[in-house]
Amino acid sequence: MFAMSLFQTTKRLSILISASALLSACGAAPESTPNKFQTTQTQTCVNTSTTNPSCAPTDCLSTGCGSVVINPNEQVTSPSDKQRLEDSLRAALTAQSGGLGLSAYVMPDSDDYDAIPQDPQNPITAEKVKLGQLFFHDNRFALDGFSDQQPSWSCSTCHTVATGFKPGVPQGIGEGGAGIGVERRLVFGFDPLADDGAVNKPDMQPVAVPSMLNVAFQDVVLWNGQLGNSSNGIVNSSLADNILVPPNQPANVNVHQLAGIESQAIVGQSVHRLRFTHDSPLQSIPEYQSLWNAAYPGGSVDIAVDVGKAIAAFERTLFANQAPFQRWLKGDSNAMNESELAGANLFFGKAGCSECHQGPALSSRVGANESEMFFAIGFADFDNNKVAVHGIIEDNARLGRGGFTQRTEQNYQFKVPQLYNLADANIFGHGASFTSIKAVVEYKNQAVPQNADAAVNLDARFQPLNLSIREVNELTTFLTTALRDPNLARYFPRQLPQ
Repeated sequence: MFAMSLFQTTKRLSILISASALLSACGAAPESTPNKFQTTQTQTCVNTSTTNPSCAPTDCLSTGCGSVVINPNEQVTSPSDKQRLEDSLRAALTAQSGGLGLSAYVMPDSDDYDAIPQDPQNPITAEKVKLGQLFFHDNRFALDGFSDQQPSWSCSTCHTVATGFKPGVPQGIGEGGAGIGVERRLVFGFDPLADDGAVNKPDMQPVAVPSMLNVAFQDVVLWNGQLGNSSNGIVNSSLADNILVPPNQPANVNVHQLAGIESQAIVGQSVHRLRFTHDSPLQSIPEYQSLWNAAYPGGSVDIAVDVGKAIAAFERTLFANQAPFQRWLKGDSNAMNESELAGANLFFGKAGCSECHQGPALSSRVGANESEMFFAIGFADFDNNKVAVHGIIEDNARLGRGGFTQRTEQNYQFKVPQLYNLADANIFGHGASFTSIKAVVEYKNQAVPQNADAAVNLDARFQPLNLSIREVNELTTFLTTALRDPNLARYFPRQLPQ
């Protein structure tokens, strides 16, 4: 009986030892590294009974028994398509940034005045910006019209918030127009062919009005760059005085030696029949007087010049800095989707758009010279056969930069435009010769000039892009949605002084 008991005890001990050895063999080896290619068969080798046929020493030895749950920090994963697009975009932007990295494309906040490019003769202040915002939008200053039409125009008539600070129609109309934005039309009885100064002579533009968005990055303004002669300016600095400051012409405002934005805001008062100097709301409304004194506490020697400086100060704060691309540049990886990222990669890569469209506004970089700002790519002028176009387009307007500088090699060159909020109005090109962003992309892709006369001066970079249909669509998406700030209404004043 004792022998039987000893035999049973020995047997049980043998079984326990065998089981212990087997379980030990099937446990996680402290010095082994889990193999990410383990089969699901070995998942049962942990804490299981010896009756499980899948838990055998040979399995453990061949696969490295243990849990197949891999620590996320140890996983070797491939980057997602979106991540690859983001990485390649960052690399392209950095390579083209002149050593500044992504910050080279970031717009400042509208109230970060120290970060905003400005004319040394017109330092930006909050008081000037507020006053200029009101001047920009208040049509009660339309007091020097030729007709008896009630005041119905202001700076914002041709630079309308809802249409991306463009008119929204091919030809901007001040006096002689009715309606707002895309609804504005020439009023019956006004005649663009009437003599200058005639009571029925409307105020109409010979080229499509450029956007006022992101103008702070520009040294000179207008399609031909004729306005701008700041003391630290570059683009117009080499021009002779008789061209830069022509007598009895709008560009004569360059005599003040101010930047283009300030110059335009000054001369625009007389060209567009506005009056601030006497018998205007500035003199008759106490709130305007108070705002003026706050903006110019030392007084004013020239009211028209200081009105222009206030308007320009406001215009310099007009940034599309809430657009998805801007948010992405600032670190929001969810701001752009894969299609937008693919389009951005094309813009800064294969399509070569960034060879001309540079800097935060994708217009021209701050400090750009003349050759970096004006290009001939064959866009057509206004088509007088279209019902929305009126009057005669003079040669100097058709010739662009060359029409101003009198240099034939610059004929048909026009200033590179900024590219934000293009989708707010279907008017593109100095002659409004395109009605969709995609049409412009397709034009650049094919590289066949609309204006045959411009062929002699076409930029050497105006070549077919060889983009596929998909790539055209992706590039169009980037330009349409990634560069659109959805909240430009923040620049509209809540209330005008009463």
